[in-house]
Amino acid sequence: MSSAKEAILARVRESLAYNQTIPAFSAHFGNALKLDQASELESKKVDSSNNLVENFIANHTNNKAIVVQATKATLPNALQDILQQEINEGAIAQGEKLLYNPDIELEASKLQHITPIAYTQSVDTMRTELFRIPISIVQARCGVADLGILGLSSNENAPRLSSLITNICIYLLPKAHIVRNIFNGIEFIKDYERSRSGSSILPSNIIFVAGPSRTADIELQTVFGVHGPRKTYAVLY
Repeated sequence: MSSAKEAILARVRESLAYNQTIPAFSAHFGNALKLDQASELESKKVDSSNNLVENFIANHTNNKAIVVQATKATLPNALQDILQQEINEGAIAQGEKLLYNPDIELEASKLQHITPIAYTQSVDTMRTELFRIPISIVQARCGVADLGILGLSSNENAPRLSSLITNICIYLLPKAHIVRNIFNGIEFIKDYERSRSGSSILPSNIIFVAGPSRTADIELQTVFGVHGPRKTYAVLY
């Protein structure tokens, strides 16, 4: 008795034999993510003429995220402006708690009108407090320009829950860490984690974030914030 797989393949072969509209060649993808040498050289030409930062901003904005540009020096001010705007709009209260991962490139204690809470304990220890915090700050490892997505990795200083449980999430991204495609993004994150840990062990999670969480029912009514943050910022510096 033939297996289901063999039966399906037999039907495919039969279709290929009799369907005259199918081109007489077979496509081959040795690695669908990795560019060949010629394509890699061409991509470098594209990158030099079309700024990766501009491509990322355009695509990430299309993904319904809010992009804010800053510098390393003005990063605290940019974050303070975001927090003040959210306070003014009533999304968070004056003195509200803010969750942040210890690995962010920012001294969170200097932020005003907010109470920074470092995510340094297990979820079981902080459960009651964690799920009441409306806003978080997370360090992104990289940005993928052609998709407009952020790459994250989880480790002891960057719990993955911090990017999922708050209503608003602010991602910090150095402009120098924006790469062209998702293959480059995965390699960037792997290199970062190997360098950070000093070993070949990779993180338990690599996460790509396109923007705020959204879903739609059968009537195509889009709802934000069902599976993650309702609103996201990407602060480039």
